[in-house]
Amino acid sequence: MQYAIIFIILLMLVLNVVFKIASVFRLSIPLIYVFALPIFFPNWLGENEPLALGILIAMLVLVVISWVMTIRNKIENRRRQKQFDGSWD
Repeated sequence: MQYAIIFIILLMLVLNVVFKIASVFRLSIPLIYVFALPIFFPNWLGENEPLALGILIAMLVLVVISWVMTIRNKIENRRRQKQFDGSWD
């Protein structure tokens, strides 16, 4: 019984770390999808595996697009800041 409690606590700690890392990289929703789909919809997943994989790939593509847009916006903001700072010289 004690080992089960220790196992559950360790599992919760690992999942906590995994979800914190996933949230930093904006992968929380795809991660929830990967965990929830086989648990709650195993029959649908078995019958529609290509569709489920396509949905996952689409979510990952959207995450990558959000990364690219964030990087682009940060570069643009730095460029504007340098231009603004240089105009007062």
